[in-house]
Amino acid sequence: MIRMLLPLVSIFFIYMIIKWVKNVMRETKEALSKASEELGFRYEEETKWWKPKEISGVIDGYKCEIRVYTQSHGKSSTTYISFDVYFPNSLDMGLKINWRGKFEGDDDHLTDLFLERNMDLVEGEKKRLRRLKITDTSVSSRRILTKKYYRNPENIVRAMHDLVNFTKKLK
Repeated sequence: MIRMLLPLVSIFFIYMIIKWVKNVMRETKEALSKASEELGFRYEEETKWWKPKEISGVIDGYKCEIRVYTQSHGKSSTTYISFDVYFPNSLDMGLKINWRGKFEGDDDHLTDLFLERNMDLVEGEKKRLRRLKITDTSVSSRRILTKKYYRNPENIVRAMHDLVNFTKKLK
């Protein structure tokens, strides 16, 4: 009896995992499609499930991109949603503020001036804009893709507008 049930249970378990993965991909695709319509962005549907899904467009003169991708960590993996806003013109300061909030720059004087003017703003936005990264050409925010938050188109649109507004405030 157990020999007969074990293969059936295994097949059922594999079927349920495949069904769950398809539902997650469908929900993500629908959320990105609706968000791209609301933002007026271009969304090219990716036919291969392992490829990153991207939407892009322009908000108030700033080029914007939203990417959903999976990153492998050895035996496990995590799916992220990344929001990128590009400055119309490069800041030309050799500036880099990485995900961990460490500041770097080619010119110490220019980097210090930038930090002096924007430190309070950056610190204030770290809670809302997770994993904030600032370079000469762009501002990025990255989060883990969750059903509750980022598979909801309104939250994707709000996060993109928050990042654009933050980028406009940088001096």
